[in-house]
Amino acid sequence: MRKGVLSLLVAAFLPLNCSYAGQAPSPSVLDAQQGFLQRSIQQTPFSAVVRVHSISSIADDKALVWHIYRGEIITPIRGQQSGDISYAMAVEKGEEAVLPAVPVLLTLCLNENAAIPSDFYWPGTGAEFAITPELLQVAQLAGARSDQTQKAFIMCD
Repeated sequence: MRKGVLSLLVAAFLPLNCSYAGQAPSPSVLDAQQGFLQRSIQQTPFSAVVRVHSISSIADDKALVWHIYRGEIITPIRGQQSGDISYAMAVEKGEEAVLPAVPVLLTLCLNENAAIPSDFYWPGTGAEFAITPELLQVAQLAGARSDQTQKAFIMCD
């Protein structure tokens, strides 16, 4: 299953991050990205368009650092509906934190680790999406169709 998810991630995101003489991604790539976004929303408890406004970092051990991102919910999709949120991302020491210049669509997991000062955590690749009208529509439909009583989420530990 992991190999299939990894293949989908590569197919869905690599072409969108690479520019080939200004060409738009093919319809099949866009379909793959939309499908992955839909599954990400169904398999995480929180999704929203968020404007990230600050980042701090804390050392976890000799090899890892937690970047703690703080932002404001602009458009709720699933889970918390308004206000400020924080989410943690584990990275290798020396890896820079990047503050998104524009709002992004996030899919996140609930943080239950009291040692990490954040509401949510980043489940990995495919948790952040650029905002396009098509992806926002897919996200809103997926959020509306999600089981609000769901307790287990495949993308969360």
